[in-house]
Amino acid sequence: MVVKTISVGQMATVLGRTLTAIRECIARDKFPFAQCWKTEGKKGRSFSIDKEGFRFYLSNTLGWTDEKIKEAFKEAYIE
Repeated sequence: MVVKTISVGQMATVLGRTLTAIRECIARDKFPFAQCWKTEGKKGRSFSIDKEGFRFYLSNTLGWTDEKIKEAFKEAYIE
């Protein structure tokens, strides 16, 4: 099965930021490839992060090389 999304934790590992920082940026629409919506219950938000959109963001917005992206994805256990 091909996984097309990644977790907030994986994105935080790649970018070297905290989980809270990533969640807040997604909630405030800072990343066009990620979505956030409110849900009921104790944990009131759900997140969806597109893996290929994230890869595109790293290469075209941040200027990362393919080698650096592959290395970061491997460290974050993103296949």
